[in-house]
Amino acid sequence: MKQKLQIVTAIVAILIGLTACQKSTKDQLVGTWHCVKTITIDGSTVRFEGTDTNNEDGTYSGVASAVYTVDTEIEGVNVQVKMGVSFKDSGEWTVNAKEIVTTPTSAGVKVTSLKYYDPSDGSFIAELTGSELTETSSAFADELKEGLLEASTERILTLQENKYVTESTDEDGGKTTYTYNRLK
Repeated sequence: MKQKLQIVTAIVAILIGLTACQKSTKDQLVGTWHCVKTITIDGSTVRFEGTDTNNEDGTYSGVASAVYTVDTEIEGVNVQVKMGVSFKDSGEWTVNAKEIVTTPTSAGVKVTSLKYYDPSDGSFIAELTGSELTETSSAFADELKEGLLEASTERILTLQENKYVTESTDEDGGKTTYTYNRLK
């Protein structure tokens, strides 16, 4: 009986030791992560590429670029619009075993390009530059910035040393998954 008790005690000690050695979810997420995603929103395609750095102190910073592609009609002419946008944000992040919550404290948005193409053959039609691009950027940035300053929650689906996958739910209940790969 005494021998069985010693074996059980040894197993419990080993299990406690292994549990203590495992990193917490937050510790595993500290670092710099890269994500590339293409999604469709209301018939528009958005290709997103970004890098987030999660710091031990609960702060984060991120930079991203996106290209929005939409087929539309302008003054009776069918066109494909491609708009390049850059994003920059920072704030605070918290995590529990199943969710990452980010609360931005600052955000910046800038339209970097706005080009028009013929959707039938992809040929270039026109491009906004100079003050026209600056005006469009300001109007679009103000609209987007408001949404970027809202807190967001992503459910952690998988978490590995160099990769994690999350799922977020939009206002309409639509779910989108994101895959992040560790840069450092």
